[in-house]
Amino acid sequence: MIRQEYKWLTDVYIAHRGFFDNAKGIPENSLPAFELAVKNGFGIETDVQMSKDGVLVVFHDDTLKRMTGAVGKLCDYTFEELRALRLLDTDCRIPTFEEFLQAADGVNLVVEIKTHENIGEVEQKVYTALKNYKGNYCIESFNPFIVRWFKVHAPEVIRGQLSFSFENTGFSAFKRWLLSKLILCKWNGSQFIAYDATTLKTNKAVARFGKKIPIICWTVKSQKQYDELHDCFDNMIFDSFYPKRRDLQ
Repeated sequence: MIRQEYKWLTDVYIAHRGFFDNAKGIPENSLPAFELAVKNGFGIETDVQMSKDGVLVVFHDDTLKRMTGAVGKLCDYTFEELRALRLLDTDCRIPTFEEFLQAADGVNLVVEIKTHENIGEVEQKVYTALKNYKGNYCIESFNPFIVRWFKVHAPEVIRGQLSFSFENTGFSAFKRWLLSKLILCKWNGSQFIAYDATTLKTNKAVARFGKKIPIICWTVKSQKQYDELHDCFDNMIFDSFYPKRRDLQ
């Protein structure tokens, strides 16, 4: 039974990095992608990290190359330098977190905080910004210590653990076991689990948590994949297709 305060997490499908189409000039994690998700009635999943000079921006990759052509890590650029870049040769710039919240316009939000050093500053800034958001929101991270920060410092914020198999990551066998089997989720107070679609069915730990808290599946990329997995999760983060709106039935 999903607790009432978490129920909104399962009510509406969640568009991955906005309702984007990189090939058609609507880049992921861009203001047009967020606005299109709102227009279509979806929630939004996005990624937040911090520039060299302390500005929260919305961007997925650690490095800038794939989305902007620039060399190096985002965290080594100032905000002014980041603003000079364009997403996939469009007119779109890397948005600030505040710009994202304004574009989201009250829809349900799943905010991933990218893993980073010196946990605390980014989390506090995200927390402060989200206080003014007019809709439902939660945070998630692959880093269990980031999730733990919210349990300790902002316990009213719904928080969840992102995870997958961690194969081919270079992590030790022990670390892969610790993260993929969700061993730290009770310690960090996870209130939902967001787990990878490709290994969701085979992870018994996810099934155990699913008896108590919501399971969100990421990233579902086709209606066929949704149909194959929908009995294993409570909601999905999706991209690359327009899902049949069973969430609105």
